[in-house]
Amino acid sequence: MQRIIAVWNDSPLKLVSALFVLSLAAMMAVASGASFTSTTANAGNVVTAGNLSHSNSKAPGAILNVSGLTPGDSDSGTVDLTNTGDATGVFTLSRSAVVNSDAGNPLGAKLDLVVEDLGDPAAAVPPAPVTKYSGKLGPMGAVALGTWAADETHRYKFTVTFPDGGTPGSPTTGDNAYKGDSVTVNYNWESVSS
Repeated sequence: MQRIIAVWNDSPLKLVSALFVLSLAAMMAVASGASFTSTTANAGNVVTAGNLSHSNSKAPGAILNVSGLTPGDSDSGTVDLTNTGDATGVFTLSRSAVVNSDAGNPLGAKLDLVVEDLGDPAAAVPPAPVTKYSGKLGPMGAVALGTWAADETHRYKFTVTFPDGGTPGSPTTGDNAYKGDSVTVNYNWESVSS
């Protein structure tokens, strides 16, 4: 009986020994396949979108507030615009909401308007004015103002003139047809990233 037990105890030991030898051989095979390695990282990468915005020295008020204009008279107003963003922008001026008090004799179709770019008001030597629009007040379309860098400032001068071209003595023709009339208009400034 002891002989049977010895054989039975001996077999598991041989099996465990064989498994141990195989495991050791496998580990050595894996360890012997080592090679050089190197790694680096670039952490904390940040991408920020640019900002395009502008300031308007007269917003939301009027550039022109003229009353009592008579034939031959002119009046003007100025406004400063600055690209306050950090992106370059393409600027445009347009008009909207033209409302004439007299639809039969629209004052907006009679008045002349000149819009001039006076450049940067803080410049040591002011540049020569550049006319951006010259025509009737009412039908002015979109006016291209150019591409501005960040922090670029321009002053614009708006001059409105009541041209003298009436027929004296007639209460309903010529300039007399516009007596007491008024016109209101909105000016809109737009900047688009370039």
